Amino acid sequence: VVASLFPAMVRDRLFYERQTRDEERMNSGLSRGASEISRLRKFMAPAPHQSQSQSHSNDSDTATAVSGSAPAIADLYNDTTVLFADIAGFTAWSSEREPTQVFQLLESLFCEFDSEAKSMKVFKIETIGDCYVAVTGLPEANPDHAVIMAKFAQRCLLRFNELTKELELSLGPGTADLGIRIGMHSGPVTAGVLRGEKARFQLFGDTMNTASRMESTSIKNMIQVTADTAALLKKSGKGHTLIAREGLIKAKGKGYMQTYWLRPTSSYSSDSGNLAERLDTLRVSQHEVDHIHSRAQQDVAREKLGLPSFSHHQQDLLADNTKMQEELVHSWNDTGFNDISKNDLEEGLNRLIKWNTAVLESILTKIVVQQNEQRKQNSFKPSKDVIKYDELARFHEEIATAVKMPPFDREAMSASYLMPSNEKVNLIPPIAREELRGYVARIASMYQDVHFHSFEHASHVTMSAQKLINKVVLRNSTELNNSLHMLGDDKKKGEKDLQKQKEADLFFSTYGISSDPLAQFAVVFAALVHDVEHRGVPNVQLIKEQPDLAMKYKNKSIAENNSIRIAWSELLKPEFANLRRCIFGSDGDESRFRQLLINVVIATDITDRERRAGERERWQAAFLSNGDDFNWEKEWQNKSEDKLPDIDVSLKATVVLEQIVLASDVAHTMQHWLTYVKWNERLYKEMWAAYASGRAEKDPTEGWYKGEIGFFDGYIIPLATKLKECGVFGNAGDEYLGNALRNKAEWIEKGQAIVAEFEAKIKRKSDVDNAMQAR
Repeated sequence: VVASLFPAMVRDRLFYERQTRDEERMNSGLSRGASEISRLRKFMAPAPHQSQSQSHSNDSDTATAVSGSAPAIADLYNDTTVLFADIAGFTAWSSEREPTQVFQLLESLFCEFDSEAKSMKVFKIETIGDCYVAVTGLPEANPDHAVIMAKFAQRCLLRFNELTKELELSLGPGTADLGIRIGMHSGPVTAGVLRGEKARFQLFGDTMNTASRMESTSIKNMIQVTADTAALLKKSGKGHTLIAREGLIKAKGKGYMQTYWLRPTSSYSSDSGNLAERLDTLRVSQHEVDHIHSRAQQDVAREKLGLPSFSHHQQDLLADNTKMQEELVHSWNDTGFNDISKNDLEEGLNRLIKWNTAVLESILTKIVVQQNEQRKQNSFKPSKDVIKYDELARFHEEIATAVKMPPFDREAMSASYLMPSNEKVNLIPPIAREELRGYVARIASMYQDVHFHSFEHASHVTMSAQKLINKVVLRNSTELNNSLHMLGDDKKKGEKDLQKQKEADLFFSTYGISSDPLAQFAVVFAALVHDVEHRGVPNVQLIKEQPDLAMKYKNKSIAENNSIRIAWSELLKPEFANLRRCIFGSDGDESRFRQLLINVVIATDITDRERRAGERERWQAAFLSNGDDFNWEKEWQNKSEDKLPDIDVSLKATVVLEQIVLASDVAHTMQHWLTYVKWNERLYKEMWAAYASGRAEKDPTEGWYKGEIGFFDGYIIPLATKLKECGVFGNAGDEYLGNALRNKAEWIEKGQAIVAEFEAKIKRKSDVDNAMQAR
């Protein structure tokens, strides 16, 4: 711990200081011979289980150090370079994930940075949230501190973009879109140990502040350096790696500054040959625009953001913008950072296909585990369903008030959770795994090239549904595992009875969802396919454009019916026979899966007032019909063992599963503000494209601002409230409701300006496209 926190020189001084104080205590009789050097860790981070005398001793040491009787450990280092690196898009990305996934990302990235730092003799200072801070030029002086840090920044940028692509396969869509902003400044720093509770080696001074400003005013996937750092690089013969940033930036507390972009050199191209990352210089944020000093540069930056220009001289703006973009893009070509290409799109699509396949496979494995356990108990009934496809089916007419769910089964529930994870690997036959991936790829190919109802959005919905399912499953399976392992065979009968009650509590408190992998699979499957072949227009327009479909489905939920038809008919094709045998292994699985698919996909037609009224009635029947004094726990806690399977959780489970998909379909409204704005803009673009092509009568700009407020009040906030009230999602209910309320408040404040930006960006893009064609 000490070795990782402090440079060698400082460590030696710390040890020396403690040894000196040790000797003084021994000579004065204060020590009983136990060297305090061995207790340096306790000085850094006191152990949780200490005796009162030990705790008092450590507190006294800290007080002595801070009071000034022990000299401070600090030095001034005149020649250093400090780096700040911050993950662009991290806050919005993390709001869509589970906590374990957030830490997996940070650990993967920062451990890689640590490895690079160690090999290049860069000293890591700390991480502050998603910001990585490092320094060169201390504790040993090094005249090449700026060059070393420049190379370190280049390596970090390249490895970041490689790793985020790799991590997208496990962390889901949008991970590869993350970027990193890096800022560097060279100058003097005061470095030393700030003692007290959790003592750390830290840096202070204006150099730290300036390096931080370089990061905050930088651009995603760019390295910004000050003139001081640039001068040192030029002096070392590295001037060719620099491009002066046009105009001046305004840094908080620093005023206007001339800065430079640091580009990787060709010597690094061999290390990044497999990269095809786009350069996101055109996606600056509003606060970055505000830092730019010159009016001409503001026009360029605002054009990149899609905001109205100040000059309104489109041709001049286009020329300046193109010149800057070409120079920057050219500077990155040697290292594989090119503009987005067809190959990039194909790689991104393949990553989404792999990720969605992995999500479905993880749940399918649980289905197979459960089937195997039923075989051991001789309770397994092979499927007798003769699966046929009915071309004339009107799925919206088949909605069930409650899908029949499996009764409480103690043995199957316990055995499934207790099976070691290594025994669950490769339970799915290889041919079924290949068919699963083939099916996901087939579905992906059937999504249309529209802005919102796309395969990317379906993947976002799938990720959100998985998060909510995991909130139910992981919490309860962990509790059950811990309870079962804590109790051995030699425990008393009373303890076994208590454990049985715990198992019943876990089942009924989640309405059986936590132990029903087929239902979990159906929900995630539905999230993936619910918008397949969506044409980018609402059902009211589809009635006009697709009269045959409208007639077939009697003008009801046309898009939703069509998506179910496509997904179901594809699944029933011969090439997916082995996959079906895994999913529908038990008798009745096929019909139950189909019914769940119908219920949850048709539920996403939120414009059907009749259907929404039926949904509200079923919610009231499931959770409100017995009055405020009704206690659901008493329904099973007072029942004998043989009566537990008679308790029907079907209605409650069905309603909750529908709410999962409904919430996931609009999850962006209940996540971080930037996530909400991102998908809101895509929906606006989709509707504007329909209007521009004559497929919609009304310009979406009209009423968009007020419409969003009404959508929050009439749909989103009540939906988030239901997630909280049904009680199976833990803190996710509070999280979703809190985000929805915050997003509504921010939209009320900023929404009108944002809608104006949406409109201006689309119109300006059209003008630029026309200008490019004219050239």
